Amino acid sequence: MNTQICYTRKKIFLSAIILFTVLLWSNLLHAQMNDFDPEFYFENSIQIQKTGMIVLGSWAGLNLLTGAGGNFYFKNETKYFFQMNAAWNVINLGIAAIGFSGIPEMSSALTNAEMLSEMRNFDRILLINAGLDVLYIGVGSYLLRRGLKNNNHRFIGYGRSVILQGGFLFIFDLALYLRHSPNTKGLFQITENITFTGNGLSIAF
Repeated sequence: MNTQICYTRKKIFLSAIILFTVLLWSNLLHAQMNDFDPEFYFENSIQIQKTGMIVLGSWAGLNLLTGAGGNFYFKNETKYFFQMNAAWNVINLGIAAIGFSGIPEMSSALTNAEMLSEMRNFDRILLINAGLDVLYIGVGSYLLRRGLKNNNHRFIGYGRSVILQGGFLFIFDLALYLRHSPNTKGLFQITENITFTGNGLSIAF
């Protein structure tokens, strides 16, 4: 039984990582770099954010399905592990839905400064979330240690689940930041280097 449980956990985690990697980096196959086009960076930002929310929503859906089934099929700490997975990802699914609907769209009315502000805010949110993810892992570790010490099946299961969910979110937020932040830096550089003069456009190198 323990072998089956470990295999199930590994399968869930590896499936999510594979899905995350494929979706997050797939836009690279279609991107055509234009070093002096601010809209290129902002459009890339939009696509990365959408991909991220799809990955998060897919992870949430997978955990809701397996969590609901595991809650009824298993007993003791494994039951609570899947129970927490399902409960945690109700929140993740809501975040993914709200996040996807809140992603800005391309608009000719947006200035370079406004686009840069949107992208910087997204980077900042990802870094804050990554810090919170470390906190989640710490809380999960505390629950696990306390559960093992007191032979409390609920704390053991919940602790392992929170560690898993916090670990996934840390990888997710950090990878998304590393993929997105170069676009923010690219837009910042051309915003700094491109200035408008009375005779037209000036580009500083």
